[in-house]
Amino acid sequence: MSEGLPLHFDHVFQVWSYSKSHRKLVLRGRPGQEYDEFVDVIFNNVLGMKLASSYPRLSVAIAADVSEMDEFLDMPERYDRGFVNLEVSSGGTRKGFVVCKTVVVHRDTGWHGQEDVSGEALRP
Repeated sequence: MSEGLPLHFDHVFQVWSYSKSHRKLVLRGRPGQEYDEFVDVIFNNVLGMKLASSYPRLSVAIAADVSEMDEFLDMPERYDRGFVNLEVSSGGTRKGFVVCKTVVVHRDTGWHGQEDVSGEALRP
């Protein structure tokens, strides 16, 4: 399923996994309450990130201000080549960022036990 940026989800998300060797970050919204599907937001080729462990709601958008990312990564010339600066927030005070190449959204019902998920890559 392909969606455009910005992304907005109204249920709880948490950092589910991060693979340093594959530079892959997964934020998962699990089924529960009024939601019968899980949603994985997968960031591929992650160069850097600064996140809360969970978000009561999740928004992912192109970052308007990249100064904190530039300072944090201390190598802006490296990530000029195809990387996108994304702000990750709860729509409130919990804000973070991910610098990556692509974002994939995967939805499914029930419990998802697979490590490798599929979906369409989003580009700004």
